[in-house]
Amino acid sequence: MLKERIRIGVLMGGKSGEREVSLASGCHLVRVLDPTRYEVYPLELGMDEKWYLHHMDSPLISMDRQIGMTPPEDAIYEPPTAENSELVTGRVMKARIDVLFLALHGPGGEDGIIQGYLETLGIPYVGSGVLASALTMDKARCKTFLKAMELPTPRWLFIKKPDWDKDSEEWREKILEEFPDGIVVKPNSLGSSIGISLIEGGADPTDAIETAFRSDSEVLVEERIIGSEFTCGVYGQENPETLPVTEIRSKNAFFDYESKYQAGGSEEITPADISEELTKQIQTLALNSHLEFGCKGITRTDFMVRDGKPTIIEINTIPGMTEVSIIPRACEAAGLDFEVILDRVIGEALFREELIPVA
Repeated sequence: MLKERIRIGVLMGGKSGEREVSLASGCHLVRVLDPTRYEVYPLELGMDEKWYLHHMDSPLISMDRQIGMTPPEDAIYEPPTAENSELVTGRVMKARIDVLFLALHGPGGEDGIIQGYLETLGIPYVGSGVLASALTMDKARCKTFLKAMELPTPRWLFIKKPDWDKDSEEWREKILEEFPDGIVVKPNSLGSSIGISLIEGGADPTDAIETAFRSDSEVLVEERIIGSEFTCGVYGQENPETLPVTEIRSKNAFFDYESKYQAGGSEEITPADISEELTKQIQTLALNSHLEFGCKGITRTDFMVRDGKPTIIEINTIPGMTEVSIIPRACEAAGLDFEVILDRVIGEALFREELIPVA
């Protein structure tokens, strides 16, 4: 029997380049979760790999969090003080909470690692499981799966660092030959557009690939789609539903880190001013992606549309939940109560076993 208020932990932070975004997402969730329904436990996964349970009046929660123009590099980490937090372990938190809301972004948060740890401890959590998280975080394997499911995605090449070092010139020539109209170069397992470069057709991709390799040992080289950018959220495990489609008009060359997290960095139009037919196509593809990968909680699928045809760029299993992130703002723009959607995915996580049909 659960207590009158559900005890929910919100796990944020981590060591990835998306740490600042994760902290902003987690703190926003802490503030919007209904205190009459939830007893909230703000949890920080520190850069020292320790878990800190913050007090509700901790500076982490109370301060106005600002995300920089670019991901911070080599920042000095100062662990929270005993005055503002308590050092805990996952096993300790299992006894204190009923469910955990994952607000970790990037490697260690969206790639199945923390999900596997929580499964081992038997802690219910909001979000997709180990397999769905691992597949969608790994861009190349995600695209292989999308292609197998006959879901549209741009053509790509996958490069490992040893192979690039062995014969970068051969790779360069192959890229120029296969993608004459330009490419997008991405670290294979990072989010928030970190390390991404857009290269015009015929331009040398070497510097962009080297830049991506500084963030990851594997790189995705993807056909550049010249068109309009859209995204669509899906929520729920049992009979999941789609959110309205959002069109993204970035002030920069693409929807990069600055555009995503700086106020005014992009114009986001919800619902998108597009035909009913295109809206349905995008929502159907987002829903099918959510279902085919076995996702749970809230996902956001990103698209490029060229000549009226949508193609899937990536699937985010822990999309940003900051005050300027697309999912909360899409709910608001569409007249949907963001807190009600949170209630639904928390309830599904808490009673997940009851939602799985037994043969």
